Amino acid sequence: MTKNTFSKIVGAFIILSTTVTAQNKSLLMKPAKKYFSMPAGVYQSDYTANTLMAAVKPQYRSLCTSNAINNHYLNQMLSQIGVSAVVKQFPNELPPERAVNKLGQKYADLSLTYRITYTSNLPIEDIINHLYAVGIFEYVQPHYIPKLCDIIPNDPDYSSQYALPQIKAPQGWGIEEGDTNVVIGIVDTGVELTHSDLKSNIKINYADPIDGIDNDGDGYIDNHYGWDVAENNNNPTWQSNPHGVHVSGIADAATDNSNGIAGVGFKCKFLPVKISDASGTLIAAYEGIQYAAAHGCAIINCSWGGVAGGPYGQSIVDYATINKNALVVAAAGNDGLNEEFYPASYQYVMDVASVGNTDAKSSFSNYGYQINVCAPGENIYSTWPGNSYSYDSGTSMASPCAAGVAAIIKSYFPSYSGLQVGEQLKVTCDTISADNPSYPNELGYGRVNMYKALTQTSSPSVEFSNQAITDNNDNVFTANDTLRITGNFTNYLAPATNLIATLTDGSSPYVTILSNTATLGAIPTLGVKNNFSNPFEVLIKPSAPLNQVINFIINMKDGMYSSNYYFSVIVNVDYINVTINDIATTITSKGLIGYDGNNQTQGLGFTYNGSRPLLYEAGLMIGDSATTPNVSDMDRGTGSSIDNDFQSMVAVHNIIPTQVSDFDLDGTFNDNGNSTPLPVLVHHNAYAWSTPGNLKYVIVQYKIKNTGTAPLQNMFAGIFADWDITDSTYNQDRAQFDSIEKMGYAYYVGAHPIYTGIKLLSHSAPVMHYAIDNDSSGSGGVNIYNGFTISEKYKVLSSNRAKAGMQPTGDDIADVVSSGPFNLNPGDTAVVAFALIAGDSLADLEASADSAQVKYMTSVPLSVTEYQSSKSVVLEQNFPNPATQTTSIIFNLPQKSLVDLSVYDLYGRIIAIIAHGEELSGSHQYNFNIGGLSSGIYYYRLSTETVSLTKKMMVIK
Repeated sequence: MTKNTFSKIVGAFIILSTTVTAQNKSLLMKPAKKYFSMPAGVYQSDYTANTLMAAVKPQYRSLCTSNAINNHYLNQMLSQIGVSAVVKQFPNELPPERAVNKLGQKYADLSLTYRITYTSNLPIEDIINHLYAVGIFEYVQPHYIPKLCDIIPNDPDYSSQYALPQIKAPQGWGIEEGDTNVVIGIVDTGVELTHSDLKSNIKINYADPIDGIDNDGDGYIDNHYGWDVAENNNNPTWQSNPHGVHVSGIADAATDNSNGIAGVGFKCKFLPVKISDASGTLIAAYEGIQYAAAHGCAIINCSWGGVAGGPYGQSIVDYATINKNALVVAAAGNDGLNEEFYPASYQYVMDVASVGNTDAKSSFSNYGYQINVCAPGENIYSTWPGNSYSYDSGTSMASPCAAGVAAIIKSYFPSYSGLQVGEQLKVTCDTISADNPSYPNELGYGRVNMYKALTQTSSPSVEFSNQAITDNNDNVFTANDTLRITGNFTNYLAPATNLIATLTDGSSPYVTILSNTATLGAIPTLGVKNNFSNPFEVLIKPSAPLNQVINFIINMKDGMYSSNYYFSVIVNVDYINVTINDIATTITSKGLIGYDGNNQTQGLGFTYNGSRPLLYEAGLMIGDSATTPNVSDMDRGTGSSIDNDFQSMVAVHNIIPTQVSDFDLDGTFNDNGNSTPLPVLVHHNAYAWSTPGNLKYVIVQYKIKNTGTAPLQNMFAGIFADWDITDSTYNQDRAQFDSIEKMGYAYYVGAHPIYTGIKLLSHSAPVMHYAIDNDSSGSGGVNIYNGFTISEKYKVLSSNRAKAGMQPTGDDIADVVSSGPFNLNPGDTAVVAFALIAGDSLADLEASADSAQVKYMTSVPLSVTEYQSSKSVVLEQNFPNPATQTTSIIFNLPQKSLVDLSVYDLYGRIIAIIAHGEELSGSHQYNFNIGGLSSGIYYYRLSTETVSLTKKMMVIK
């Protein structure tokens, strides 16, 4: 099953501050790039202290042994966090022989999964992010400890086992009583092996009798009755918490044995897998899933979970589902919220919510689009320690009920895969929407029905997967982009004869669906079709706010069969990726370069020829000292804060067709986020080329206007860049200055270095360069490890320091290239432009710097300052062009003049008068609403007392 769930994007930024001597600098001193953020609502009690789960990338398999990963920089890092063990989590697992199964689903590789334990008391997030930065891990995450999903009621007089007739179990057992070869893995707190209503249904491993020998060679000695994964022994008897005893009885207590209760699974067997320690803490939950799958369980029940997920858990679920063909069934959680809960919310897991005896959602049960099915979970009577019985409530009780039904389905349809069993369970549920009007589409397919699951086999069950969304450009979805949505439609059950998929947007006012239907036609059982040749198409309207979430539904219908797939897309993001040449970087709407938001989770960083990101953070800084120094920027600030000074006015966007380069960007921001704002308006552009000689740089230009009523004095503007040329050894870099090229550059001092540079292109003010040793002692010019203050920022903008990292082994460095001073009167504009460059050597960097200077002088439009000194009137191309709703027209007048600005159609008729008889001078921007115009070509004309200029614009609806 593919999880139908809205995606969430969570970002955070934490600066790590540690104290070490300059002579013995720790690799852990510098804040790591933000590859990982702790999920909201997770606390220290929710994961094992000083323990990490990690998976090595397959290309580094040769570095891996059972108790080590032989990478020099990793071992340096591990030494500094006081590593006590690096061991393979599943030493008996071998890599899959093939990458994918016949449906294209990827096999999980658990052979490179490690458990890392350490002694350091550094924040776990920082340790994880530093380990990620080494570059050899697929993932690194905490070892989460989930919670049991039960609620102890105080109503002991409820009728015994009302759930069985509710799910039509007696009728179902009349068809199938269960196969003893079908085993339910009860991954929980353990069982009472001697309970009279459980012992006969426990799956016995006769191949490994209790004799102190691993007779079956599976790596576990005497796992005759199951296994205690938490304490690594052969006794799965419960300790501290009898939760697993109750869950086992619901799923599979012995039935028709003239004793106690009936289990839903009837004659099916169950395998007790204990995952809790002596205190009842679930320290080995996902490891328990792996054990159950590796030991033949067709159904695996998980009546536990938490709000934290992560790739480790998903990899275990993938292993159980794809590698071992099992169905994982899990509790939805008891918070009464619409929230994701793991493992239930993982892809391929059957997510079970709870209902009571009237099919109304239990008040404690979670709900949402991620739910697959419901089952009774209130006041459920089941086995209890001391050969007794008790009531309990929770999604913990609903999950084994559904798992028992799944086991009966598997018994009756033995050829079904685990996923097919799950799909049959879903499509045969009883509809309960009338009983739950407050939860439309948020309780999955309904409440499970065993009888229907065995008798109704004519329905297809189609899942949408391998979703791809593209705009055929930079895949950063901004206003006027057309999204193309494609994916696979996999039918798990009866053949579909005429499947039609329809996309809807929940009546969002910010998008227009241009193509909403994909006719897939007939799809056989286990057949796959896609809509690659006929994608869904969605236009993002210019009115969409920044970072707007659009919720979509794909309805799949074939006759009476109907199913929904839910997903969301963030549109009109305030950054754009530049990827058309050897440089790949991100330009944001608020002055940041490389990453949006200083947390390294959105954006490409700065790469060269497919390298890892070479940049930790970068962005524009503007400072003046009219009274006391004041600096506006979006870079790190004091403590763990960042300076959110710039605010977007016109989000960065592509100019189409391009006017200057092969990839033109334009945007505008101001300083209104600053508590003591500089009165500046910044119109910024970026340009990149894909032609030989121009492949190794991107040009950025900033037109900074004084919008205040007082002069800006001694103003400087520049780019701060914290370079990490080689990520795992960021303290082995060097920064220097090339005065001829007006370029600050950085490089790795080791073998095969990459060079990066920032070159000043504009000539309206002198170049300044300040190289920073990121040194906590303060001997590196400024100490930005303990916070980057306003005075420090103004210092690096307005003064010079030629070199950093001059020790033989280099240092952790940052570099600032700026221009100034400017003295701007109210209304005046300063222009600064830079080339962001990368190369294989200093000579290579210098060659690209020369090419960038020529391009800037010959191709980039005149700066506003140059406009103002020009004798000519300048009319710029409107943007965006083509346009759909609004477009901007900019012109510059060297002296005061009466101005007319009008729009004409192809026949010369006036469509709109934007300005008439206004006396103006200098640079001006008019935003023109074209919502009432039809698609086509139009002209706009600027007329003054001395000249008339005309340009063409396009309107597309």
